[in-house]
Amino acid sequence: MLGRFNKTRLAPLLAEFLGTGILVMVALVLTQTTAVPYFIGTSVAVALVLVYVLFGSLSGGHFNPAITVGIWTARKISSLWAVAYIVVQLLAGAGAWQLFQYFTNQALPVKGTPFSTPLFLAEMVGVAILAAGLTAAFVKGLDTLTSALTYGASFFIGILVAATASAAYLNPATALALRNWSAVYVLGPIAGAIIGVNLYMYMFGPTAVARKKK
Repeated sequence: MLGRFNKTRLAPLLAEFLGTGILVMVALVLTQTTAVPYFIGTSVAVALVLVYVLFGSLSGGHFNPAITVGIWTARKISSLWAVAYIVVQLLAGAGAWQLFQYFTNQALPVKGTPFSTPLFLAEMVGVAILAAGLTAAFVKGLDTLTSALTYGASFFIGILVAATASAAYLNPATALALRNWSAVYVLGPIAGAIIGVNLYMYMFGPTAVARKKK
């Protein structure tokens, strides 16, 4: 149980809040100022590398509710901590949204994206790539910097792939901040994270290695 919020228990939640908030804020700024996927992908990937180096060792470096759900389905995080992570990640998204509006003195309009199979699959595939990158870092026991670069590169590639059909948010917290809380940008990333984490663990994780040695 979480128990009382001492420093040890608060640190992972604060890390997820700050990391997600920074990442979403960068995504907000970019989506409001440019529509070039390569530039957006590069910038948010760099931001992800930074926040992972800053906070990854404290929380595992999810910074994305979909990633937390995927890791939870692989039983690598408890249900209670998964819920706590998701709550602070969404709060960070809402906080970034409000901070952006305060800085720019303009309200972000509500967006409605009807369900579309190509858009849903684009978000799913993009996050599957992102989730596989983070899972690979865990499985291989990479050091912090290498894990951060792997995670960031996975984000960049996931954005490029998803941008062929969708807005390539790849993060429900970003969808919340951009006021586009739709099945495409919430359920698509969750489905992709579940597939990415579990498929990598099954095919390339320690259990898979043990099976091959038999």
